[in-house]
Amino acid sequence: MSNPTPASEPVTLGVDIGGANLKYADTQGNVSSVEFPLWMRPDDLAGQLKADFAAFPDASRVVVTMTGELADCFLDRCVGVQHIVDQVCRAVKQCGGSSPLFYAVDGHVHSAAWAMEHVDLVAAANWHALAKWVARRFASQLSGGGLLVDIGSTTTDLIPLCDGGVATASRTDFDRLSEGALVYLGGGRTPVCALVDHLDWQGHPVAVMREVFATMDDVRLLLGYQPGDASDCRSADGKPRDAFHAANRIARMIGLDHRTVDVENAKQLAIQVHQRAQAIVSEAIAAFGGRGPLVVSGHCSDLLPIDSDGRQRISLPAILGDDVSRCAPAFAVAHLVG
Repeated sequence: MSNPTPASEPVTLGVDIGGANLKYADTQGNVSSVEFPLWMRPDDLAGQLKADFAAFPDASRVVVTMTGELADCFLDRCVGVQHIVDQVCRAVKQCGGSSPLFYAVDGHVHSAAWAMEHVDLVAAANWHALAKWVARRFASQLSGGGLLVDIGSTTTDLIPLCDGGVATASRTDFDRLSEGALVYLGGGRTPVCALVDHLDWQGHPVAVMREVFATMDDVRLLLGYQPGDASDCRSADGKPRDAFHAANRIARMIGLDHRTVDVENAKQLAIQVHQRAQAIVSEAIAAFGGRGPLVVSGHCSDLLPIDSDGRQRISLPAILGDDVSRCAPAFAVAHLVG
C-alpha cells in the first residue's frame, strides 16, 4: 500500500475477514472477493492479505471487520480475534502501511491493541458496520423504521434500523441468535439436510439422508441463481460445480443418483429446497414485525421471497452493483471511516 500525494484524498481500504472468504472494498470504488479457507490455513492469512493488498495500491489505511474468529481452527473467539488482528498487523507492516484499525460493535474503530483487549466487541462485528452505514445512507427513507436483510453464502442477517441508527441492543452472535436476528442460512454452504427432512419424489415424500451430500450452492446452481464452473471442485463431494454433478449431489439426498435423476428431475427437488429456504427467511422477517422498507443486501437475495407483505424494497445490488453488494461490510467500514 502506498501513501497518496499530499494533495490527494486518503484512500481507505475496508477488509471483511470471514471464515471462507476475504472481501475488500476501497473508497475509490474498487472491490474484490477472494475465497480463503481460514479454518484450514489460519497461519497463511497474513500472506494472503499481503498478496491481496497489491490490488489496492492507493490505499493509505486499512480498516477491518471480521467473522472469521468463529472458524473451528480456533479454540474460542478470543483466540480467533487475537490471531486475526496479529495476522492483519503483520500483513500491513510488510506492505509498509500505517497501523490498521478494527471496527467494533460499539460503532467505532479502534487500534490493534484495543482490539486485542476487547475481543468480544470486535468479534463478528461486520453486520453492525453494514447496518450503521445503511442507516446513515438511507436515513430519510428509514425515518419510520426498516429492516436490513443481508443474505450471504452462510448466514442471513436481520437488523432493525430507525432514526439513522442501528435499532438493536444485541451485540454478540448469541444475542442475535436469541432474538432471531442471525439466521444460519445462506445461499452457499448451508447443507440441504439442515433445511428439509423430506423431499417429494414422483408424488411421494421421501426422507432425506442426514449427510452433507448437497448444499444450497447446488440448489441455486441448478435453478440458475448462480453460474456453474466445471473447473471448480469446491463442492460437498469435491466434484465439479456444474449442473450434472449438482443434480447427482441432490439425488443422493434421497438415496438416488444420476442414473435415475436427470438434471430436470433434480431441478424439481431443488425447487422444494429453495422454497423451504425462502420460507425460513420469510418467517424470520415476519417475527420482527413492522411495515418499514426492507433494505436488501448480499449476493443471495433470491432467498428473499418476491412478495414480502408488500413492503418497499431498497436493493443494494441495484444501487451499488452486485460486486460491491457482495463485499458490502468491507464497503461499509471503508466509507464509515473514509
